[in-house]
Amino acid sequence: MMAQVELYGPRVRLRDLCLEDSRDIFDYASDPQVIRGAGWEPHGSVADSLAYIKRCLDVNWNPITFAVEHLREQRVIGVVDIRIISRLWGVGEIGYTFGRNYWGQGYNIEAGKLLVSYGFTVLGLRRIQAVCDTDNRRSFRTMEKLGMIRERILERVPTRRGYAVNRFVYSLLRREWERHPLYGKKEPLPRGG
Repeated sequence: MMAQVELYGPRVRLRDLCLEDSRDIFDYASDPQVIRGAGWEPHGSVADSLAYIKRCLDVNWNPITFAVEHLREQRVIGVVDIRIISRLWGVGEIGYTFGRNYWGQGYNIEAGKLLVSYGFTVLGLRRIQAVCDTDNRRSFRTMEKLGMIRERILERVPTRRGYAVNRFVYSLLRREWERHPLYGKKEPLPRGG
């Protein structure tokens, strides 16, 4: 699903995906290390990445998926998404995938901060959660840096590859987000659209 807004951080822009992003997506989505905890298979060709983009742009695709564009390089370095889990209870779930060349440089935190703020201010959510395998330290450290709190462990969750893993569930409530120093002064985020 398209957000039809752009969100800006100091180094990244979150925007809707476009078909021209297929080569950039393939560059990281074909890397088995990048998608290890993502729950999907590596893209085998640019055509796989193009098909993924088309799914994300479909009106029936549930998550709102943003391309994370590196402002200086003007290329897509990853994607972040937010899925509405419950409209009634105001619950969403975020996810993120970044190219390995951009790990450990804070791009995930910058994009995640924009995404979380979008969820609370634009979508009106009351709770945002995220899930990752318990051995995916990079992912759960990202969640912690975004102010999320570990709630529980889901044990022996079946994967598409046929084996079971343990997963952490993290969450952030709106009132916690409002007080968290990472998010500072709250202002409307979208530019354009």
